[in-house]
Amino acid sequence: MVEASKHWFQKACSSSDCHTLIHPWTYKCSDASSMMLMSCIKGSYKFYAMVYLIQILMRGKKLGKKEMIEQFKLYLKSGIFGLTVGSSFVTLNCIFRKLFFSQFNYYTTVLLPCTVSGVAVYFEPPYRRVMVVNLFVNLVFEYWARTLDHMGWLRRSVGRETLIFMLGSSALFYLMRLERENPKRTPLFWFFTPPRVSKEVGEPIQGIEGKSPACPHKGPCLNYIFRGAAQLFGVGCLMTILRTIVPRILTPAKALKSLNLSHLKLGLFFGGYIGIYRLVICLLCRKNGRDSALYALPAGFLAGIAFKASPSTPIALAPVTSTLQILFSWLYQNGTIPTNWPLVELLYCICQGLLFHARVMHEDVCPRYIVNLMRTVTSKKADEIQHSFIQKILRYKDLYP
Repeated sequence: MVEASKHWFQKACSSSDCHTLIHPWTYKCSDASSMMLMSCIKGSYKFYAMVYLIQILMRGKKLGKKEMIEQFKLYLKSGIFGLTVGSSFVTLNCIFRKLFFSQFNYYTTVLLPCTVSGVAVYFEPPYRRVMVVNLFVNLVFEYWARTLDHMGWLRRSVGRETLIFMLGSSALFYLMRLERENPKRTPLFWFFTPPRVSKEVGEPIQGIEGKSPACPHKGPCLNYIFRGAAQLFGVGCLMTILRTIVPRILTPAKALKSLNLSHLKLGLFFGGYIGIYRLVICLLCRKNGRDSALYALPAGFLAGIAFKASPSTPIALAPVTSTLQILFSWLYQNGTIPTNWPLVELLYCICQGLLFHARVMHEDVCPRYIVNLMRTVTSKKADEIQHSFIQKILRYKDLYP
């Protein structure tokens, strides 16, 4: 894959017309904007249908009528957010070039318009903005890690990523248990929410039979452990199956044939992660006859071993960014960061600009989530734009090697 480096982009693309670089599917800028909008309406609601379905599955409980209506309203708003971001790329580029810039520039062609269009995040309610920022900060970390690996400065490996995930899980579960006593809890999208620290105290108990009074759950410990592991195993498998079948839904026979045992890996990771965490918490509560938020430190660390079942760079970094999210939330709550500063929205705009810039200019190191996101939301129009950039550079290199 050819990278659109600053040098080659300036040489090959700076003097291009809009229709040869930004909207190769049509000549007129106005037609390009309307066509991009229609593509993004279709793609955005398709993408968010999958997002909301996964979020509902992760909750692990049925939604009532009011909750379903509320989720549908949020789905409509998220769709507007997605289509606004996706469709504004062409419109802003054409406007910026005609009003402010005589030529295309490496930084103002993708980075600037995609940063500006990030203000569309205001279509999302405040608590969802925090979750979206968490995701995009995580993806920026992944982008930097891939870049360092690509440059040979930091080699990624399953072992290193597993250790990062174990340490991150340890800190995150500890902070989440402390958060349970906080009336203004930080909105997180994580595998599950650990229970409150139990106030009950009992005699130390050997083994794992029955239930200790100190355990933060109802019913026998073994039931609690296996129920959580089985539930998250099912969620992980279902998520993988949906990701495999939905793109091939028009050919159901081929979709079913594509399923294999490797699709159990995410389920094994989810189930093992929760199962080990609950097992360690229960063993410590039973041994000491009391519960403590500190138990989450060894429990989260050991649970992170399950990461090896389905290793992934973004997942390895996810508990780190969620931990930072909680810490920044506490800074907001105690007044260290003024609540009237739109830091969440500004951070999202910066992250979106960086990631979308990477999608077009440096696809080799761009997180696959962003590649798939832009492809789906724009109904593959993003691929056409990126292809036009690369073809311009290749033709220039052939003419001026």
